[in-house]
Amino acid sequence: MITVKHINTSGTRTFFGTLTEGAQVHEAMAQIAQQHNITAATFELLGGLTEVEFAEYDFVNKVRKPPLVWQRPLEIVNGHGTISLLDNLPRVHMHLVLSFRDPVAPNGIAVIAGHSNRAVCFAVEFVLTAYDGVPVTRAAHAGTGLTLWNL
Repeated sequence: MITVKHINTSGTRTFFGTLTEGAQVHEAMAQIAQQHNITAATFELLGGLTEVEFAEYDFVNKVRKPPLVWQRPLEIVNGHGTISLLDNLPRVHMHLVLSFRDPVAPNGIAVIAGHSNRAVCFAVEFVLTAYDGVPVTRAAHAGTGLTLWNL
């Protein structure tokens, strides 16, 4: 099934920023969205984290598996997310690809990736693009058990 909706925005706004000293990405992005009246956005991240929590969704049983947590210096190879509304509040959805030194990994570098529930910053730079005029909302999707865009 394909669900798509053409969204005509009244404009876009681009924000550049940094997150440091233990800021949590999800909370920071939600706070920025509230402060700047952002109801639909995408963002990109680069930098370093001190902790990350990944969650995996079991597609067959439609349940979340227990989270996996890493507490160590982690370099963001790629970070991407969206902001939309769930129950009229900003909902941050983010995926990360991270690397770290690991002497037993091939070439001494390990890579981990996935859906991030929580990410604690050492130093992160981000670019956030807000799409003004048309809010994007989330709602329960019966077929998957996930909260997806309600288009």
